[in-house]
Amino acid sequence: MARLDVERIDAGGGEDRGRAGTVVLTSPPNWTAVLFFACLSALHLFIVVTSFLHHRWEAYMSVIFGVFFAGVTIVCRMVHTEVAVQGPARRVRVRTGTRRIYFQRSIPFGRIRSVRLTLLHPKSPQSATIELVCDHEVVECPPTRIPREEALCLAVTMGVRLIKVYGEAYGAVGERLDSMLSQPPSQ
Repeated sequence: MARLDVERIDAGGGEDRGRAGTVVLTSPPNWTAVLFFACLSALHLFIVVTSFLHHRWEAYMSVIFGVFFAGVTIVCRMVHTEVAVQGPARRVRVRTGTRRIYFQRSIPFGRIRSVRLTLLHPKSPQSATIELVCDHEVVECPPTRIPREEALCLAVTMGVRLIKVYGEAYGAVGERLDSMLSQPPSQ
């Protein structure tokens, strides 16, 4: 699952002063790609082993493919996406890559039009998606266990509208509004 890292300034007002109010959302590795390339690598290396055991020396291409797909598996495991909302700087930093090798871009708050929260099923919040709707693009945030709270926090921090999109599992719009109006106010 995604981590929510909040960096704070220290009591003495020291080095972290410029990083106060930064929220970093980190995505997990793409496990589908990792498993796919690992299986391809294992398949080719299995072909190599069985070919060499049967004294067939034509499996050199499978050696190359097996090692190549093992390298791709390692790269896919190391690559992740990081979305950092930098409140004082009024920008969002999107970084894709590993620790030292990455592609980074910055989106100012002025280019972000809204935060879109798509809720598919009320019993599985992990299926929800949070997206930052910008002028000419949509930036998807990493998955989270608390999508409603995270989307609201992002919208308030950036000063934009929060748009909620509900799936069919939530029922018709009229039914949702009627159930909200029929509940007594909590005190």
